[in-house]
Amino acid sequence: MKSKSEAYENPFGIPSSWKWQNFSEALSKYNYFTYLENSLIYTLGTIAITLASGSMLAYCLSRMQWRFNSSALFYVSLGLIVPIEVVVIPLFQLIKLLHLKDSYWALILPYSGFAIASCVLMLYAFLRSLPKELEEAACIDGTNVYQAFFKIIFPIIMPALVTQCVLIFIRIWNEFPLAFIIASKDQFRPLTVGLLSFFVNVGVSDWGLIGATMFLSSLPMIIVYMIGNEKIENALTAGAILK
Repeated sequence: MKSKSEAYENPFGIPSSWKWQNFSEALSKYNYFTYLENSLIYTLGTIAITLASGSMLAYCLSRMQWRFNSSALFYVSLGLIVPIEVVVIPLFQLIKLLHLKDSYWALILPYSGFAIASCVLMLYAFLRSLPKELEEAACIDGTNVYQAFFKIIFPIIMPALVTQCVLIFIRIWNEFPLAFIIASKDQFRPLTVGLLSFFVNVGVSDWGLIGATMFLSSLPMIIVYMIGNEKIENALTAGAILK
């Protein structure tokens, strides 16, 4: 809310005159809505793929008995210890090989791959606490495994799914290294990468304009966090019942 000069003269005080023009100027120079649309596509696409595949995999690992159950769970848990930076080069080559470069799928699929491990383990712990009689009663009523999952189990685990939505949203919204490398064209850049480009073009002298731009970029995440902060607290204790 401060002018360029006042940001240096009075950096920590209340603005003498509220300069709302910083927001309009940021919107005109920052290409905000294009980056916002890209971030929403990446985030919502990742949430949809991760929750759909992760919930079914967690159900399979926690409620069914099969030969490689423990090995599959261990393999999925390894995804928690593999940082994105380690696999950037082979991942970039794989994206080019599959002709996904310069598309939304170039980031949505890797994001989903990295998010699925924590999603599966959390839902696995949640599903392990449910009684087996749920499926047994459904089986007596004539349902198959898919009907039992989508009609009975899926509504029960909805609180856990909402928690995962909030966690994945915050993680993907703030992701920078992979987006910076993969999204080379401006039309596919999310807010985090677009913010860097804006800083390079504007410089670091107009802190009022920079602050307004950073606030606009963080506003959607702040809103989501305020809505789902209790869900995040519940997610922190979900692993306590993991067996």
